[in-house]
Amino acid sequence: MKSILYICLTFACLAQQVLSLSPTFGVGPEELEYYKEGKYFNCLRSNVQIPFSQVNDDFCDCPDGTDEPGTSACSSNGRFYCQNIGHKGNYISSSFVNDGVCDCCDGSDEYQLKVKCKNNCKEIGEESRKKQNQVIEAYEIGLKKKKQMEEEGTRVFNEKTDEIIRLRKEIDPITQEIKELEVLIEQKKSEREVENKRLLDEKEKKDKEIQGTDQQQQQQQQQNVDQPKQVEENKEVVGENGENIVEQPEIQTSELLDAISKGKDDNNNINNNDNNNNNNNNNNNNNNNNNNNNNNNNNNNNNNNNNNNNNNHDNNKEDEIKNNNNEKVDHTTINSNNKNEDNNDDDNEEDNDDKEDLVNKFQTILKPFKSIKNSVYNFILPILPNRFISLKDMDLGGLESELSKKRESLKEKENEIEKIDKMLKSDLGVNNVFIPLYNKCFDLATKEYTYTVCPYEKASQGHTSLGKFESFGDNGKMMLFDNGQQCWGGPKRSLKVYMECGQDNELYDVQEPGKCEYTIKFKTPVLCSEEHLKILKLEGDHSL
Repeated sequence: MKSILYICLTFACLAQQVLSLSPTFGVGPEELEYYKEGKYFNCLRSNVQIPFSQVNDDFCDCPDGTDEPGTSACSSNGRFYCQNIGHKGNYISSSFVNDGVCDCCDGSDEYQLKVKCKNNCKEIGEESRKKQNQVIEAYEIGLKKKKQMEEEGTRVFNEKTDEIIRLRKEIDPITQEIKELEVLIEQKKSEREVENKRLLDEKEKKDKEIQGTDQQQQQQQQQNVDQPKQVEENKEVVGENGENIVEQPEIQTSELLDAISKGKDDNNNINNNDNNNNNNNNNNNNNNNNNNNNNNNNNNNNNNNNNNNNNNHDNNKEDEIKNNNNEKVDHTTINSNNKNEDNNDDDNEEDNDDKEDLVNKFQTILKPFKSIKNSVYNFILPILPNRFISLKDMDLGGLESELSKKRESLKEKENEIEKIDKMLKSDLGVNNVFIPLYNKCFDLATKEYTYTVCPYEKASQGHTSLGKFESFGDNGKMMLFDNGQQCWGGPKRSLKVYMECGQDNELYDVQEPGKCEYTIKFKTPVLCSEEHLKILKLEGDHSL
């Protein structure tokens, strides 16, 4: 009987305790205004109205469970707010209320005293505030770095804009110079072709002259061989006719030998042969002359004797002989004059040949100096300012070298313009804050692989491509890399990089939520904001 009475008293006490709960018990600070005492209570998240007396009566009347914030009656969808004085308040499920487990650091969720909970919110709050202060401090550092990145991004953007303007201005003169060089090169090639043709014609002419000279020398040599015979015959005739005619062949032979000894070619071998032939002919002629003279002397002596013995020789016969001798003397004189004219013509040809040889030798002497001039040009042109260089002074090789340099310079400038233009047209964030990430790569080493992320370019898993940069998403909080290496039996690999505020650029926490679909987190000052810092500071204040 006593035990039954005790049970009844217990239930009565519990019921009294439940009935004595404030309507605002278990209500969060942001919803307190909806629990002001009145005649009716409007369920917060459903269109239901109940008498205000049914709030916190341990019976779930609202479909959304908002009428029982301090009990476990609406355990499926209700929630209880832990005040946690000294720390920061938080919500727990209504099903945790009076379940015998201390869920709130102040123990307010176990008010039926099934279990005794220690209030350790102060200690937990101090530790939490310490961590929160560290987070706030890191966030402030991240904000400072973000401002630096914005300043750097703006500076680089302005520099690249100026650079692309400058490069575009430099292209026009280079293009014009290339056109001028191409015209000059065509002119030089035409001049070289004309010069080569001229040299070829000169060579052919020289070859013909040499061939003609060789034929003339052969004819002259043949004449030298035949001349002694003619001289000997002349001597015999002269010997028969008298003393005055004997000297004419000697004069004619001497003139011929003088003409032969001069020669028409500078070739040493031909000269030596001509000299040897001349010497031999002179010796033969001298011997012939001596013999003829002796014969003439003997004949003269005989004639004298005959004249002395034949004093009565017929005068008419003597006159006839004298007339014949006079005719022969005149004929010999004419031949000698003709020979002299031929020798004068040969001398003129020799003079012309000597002049041509002198010109050729002079050009041969100047050729090394011309080569030295070109070498000097090729050496000093690269180091001289443009204002000291005349393109017309360059040879063909120098012009072609200069054209190659100009084309290479033009190509470099065009490539640089293309790179800068691509960067300036990219999504560079607010105040160009993403520019410091341009052309940079970041690594994360795990046990299996090293992951590399290069914003605006590509991402990889070791040597495996995870895709090329496609775009930013989620208001600049995510980078998407797509069309990576084909996965075996699956799609092409892809990567999503989720960015968050951090004081340094750092990758962490790589995951593969789907087959060959990867995610990775990236801390960066770029995602730090003044608004979020204010929230962090407010959370720290609420924990007091």
